[in-house]
Amino acid sequence: MLPRPLLRSTAATAAILMLAGTTACSTQAAESQSGKSTTITLWDQKGGDASAVLDDLIEEFNGSQKEYVVKRQFIAGTADQFASQIQNAIRTKDTPNIVFGDSNASRIGALLESEAVVDLTPYFGEGDHPVEKKDIFPGMLEPSTFDGSVYSLPTDGGAYALIYNTKAFSAAGIEPPRTWGEVAEASATLTSDGKYGIYLPIGPGEWTSFTWQSMLWSAGGEFLSEDNTSAEFASPAGVEALTTWTDLVKDGHAYPSSLDDDTQQTGIPGFIAGQVQMFIGRPADLAILDEALGEGVAEVVAFPELKQPAMNTGTNVSYILESSDEEKDAAWAFLSWALQPDQQAEWAIGTGYLPTSARTAESAAWQQHVDRDPRISAFSDQLDYARARPAIPEYAAVSSALARQIEKAMLQQVSPKAALDAAADEADAALSK
Repeated sequence: MLPRPLLRSTAATAAILMLAGTTACSTQAAESQSGKSTTITLWDQKGGDASAVLDDLIEEFNGSQKEYVVKRQFIAGTADQFASQIQNAIRTKDTPNIVFGDSNASRIGALLESEAVVDLTPYFGEGDHPVEKKDIFPGMLEPSTFDGSVYSLPTDGGAYALIYNTKAFSAAGIEPPRTWGEVAEASATLTSDGKYGIYLPIGPGEWTSFTWQSMLWSAGGEFLSEDNTSAEFASPAGVEALTTWTDLVKDGHAYPSSLDDDTQQTGIPGFIAGQVQMFIGRPADLAILDEALGEGVAEVVAFPELKQPAMNTGTNVSYILESSDEEKDAAWAFLSWALQPDQQAEWAIGTGYLPTSARTAESAAWQQHVDRDPRISAFSDQLDYARARPAIPEYAAVSSALARQIEKAMLQQVSPKAALDAAADEADAALSK
């Protein structure tokens, strides 16, 4: 799952909603003052810094040409409430033209049944700002592709990596770990006086399942069957992957309980407080750590491997909903423009997301950003081999079952095999409905 900047729960947000309620959605073609441009509506849930950056991009796009006008409509609430708003808009045929940065990529599979989501495949290579399918990191396209057709595009890239305390490592005379065997050795060395070597995800939420899937793939396992109809994670590879984590807790070298709360799931407060010397974190965590600990304390290495490199990328996706041909062309014009290297680099740098295309990752603007903070490359370099979670309606139920059982195993309540077997049974029941 990708981290979303916190939404402002202020009177201003309420005012935005009141205004949004009076704004006609973009199923009605509108004319600008010139009488020639097509106006479209964009829905999003971007708060904080991301909201300001999105406003700037929309203003820049609108000012760059005279054919189209994009009007933004901020939708407050949780991700589930956002989903309900979209489904209701489809039912009432009062949809926006673009949904930008939807944090639940697996939602697309369910929305396809409504036939309201536009197949973007014919648009590749078209328009004033062409986007080619090959430009997008392959793993990020997986949740968007159904029967060979692409129905959404990843606009917000995400990944995680191992963040470690340079002072603690220097004092212990050890190097940052690259494998989980080295993580175990480093954790043993760093654990003393009530401080632990590492914090690993312990909790019933998506972060636990999301991060552990990389462990599974690194061990050579698979999450679901090829046709997404049965769980495959309760395999010998899965048991090896989970045992790697549970052994760290059992040996007393990983923090033995959950450090997540309503605002975060990574365990960053424990790292800041010196309770743990390593944790699995995100690019957005770096600014928080630098402010709390000073620059140079928090460093990053790629997610350690068991048998092979692996990464589960979190992608927020954007898609176009059915409307007139003119409005669909306008929606593609904005979406393809926003995915050009200069624009996407501006978006990623301003928000803490990662690029979703190789062209952006190789652009001068992004490379200058990485040069200013080389730690970013530990996250972004993993996108070359990253995979994504299955985009199926049942994913939430499968992930929840898995996370709850992983939590039990991490708390030493059940064995890794028993936990995975129980999760697989529950997952198979959800997948068979």
